[in-house]
Amino acid sequence: MPEHFNPINAFLEKEDVTVLVVDSGLGGMAICADIARNLPQKRHFKTVSLIYFNAWPEQYRGYNRLGSRKEQIETFDRALYGMQQFKPDFIMLACNTLSVLYPATDFHQYAMVPVVDIVDFGVNMMAKAVQKRDDQQLIILGTVTTIDSGVHRDRLMQKGIAADRIVQQPCDQLATAIENGPDSSLVADMVHKFMYAATLKINPSTEKVYAALCCTHFGYCQDQFQKKLSQLTGKTAIVLNPNHHMTNHFLFACEDRGFDTHQHIKVVSKIKWGSSKIRAISQQIAPVSSQTAQALCAYAYIPGLF
Repeated sequence: MPEHFNPINAFLEKEDVTVLVVDSGLGGMAICADIARNLPQKRHFKTVSLIYFNAWPEQYRGYNRLGSRKEQIETFDRALYGMQQFKPDFIMLACNTLSVLYPATDFHQYAMVPVVDIVDFGVNMMAKAVQKRDDQQLIILGTVTTIDSGVHRDRLMQKGIAADRIVQQPCDQLATAIENGPDSSLVADMVHKFMYAATLKINPSTEKVYAALCCTHFGYCQDQFQKKLSQLTGKTAIVLNPNHHMTNHFLFACEDRGFDTHQHIKVVSKIKWGSSKIRAISQQIAPVSSQTAQALCAYAYIPGLF
């Protein structure tokens, strides 16, 4: 690769592109829908093949249930190489769990296409929210893998945010529950459980509390998190959702080149989704992009995807 070659600039110069939005499950469908709604309005590309790639590894076992971090990394590496069958021009890791694994993959060392992950978008959003005042605290909510990695906390500390202002709260199995019904009583109970555990860790003298949704699934329940955090603390509570931040960054890079953009959307998965799960998520994203919701309902089940 030439020394001054910029793969993102090279991608933006193309007229016909394939964009992969990647998640382990259905959380990133919200980001896919956001892009699908707004990208044609940018008139930057002639044709866009927007592919949602579900990197969930086994029918009944996700990354947080794999035996070791080594197994997680090797599994995601296989998924990354599996993505190459679609000849992507740009890959968006719309998943915090996969984003924290990505730097350790073999694919990361040799990637010939631009790959962006959601972690830095979340970190920048959090840092901007809390860095100006010392009387504000931040709760990082994520999967077990995401929280155990400590990557958000570490990068915030590198930006000058004191460790005692950061609370980390793993939300085991919440993403799975959300996929089965964001408005279910189970999800409400789990949100209460995890937010209660988090609020026990904050400083009582804190004036304002932020909760960062460092799992793309959690955006489907953003209002629940905000209401529960406010109720439990009695303080000003603000929820930070990096999903839109990631989408807006991608769209901002696209300028009007006068093209009447033709867009095709496809959803691929090596596992089967139940009809109730598809219905629950498609109802969430249909108001944003009916085309994306239709693509989810007609997803391609490919057992040998990776």
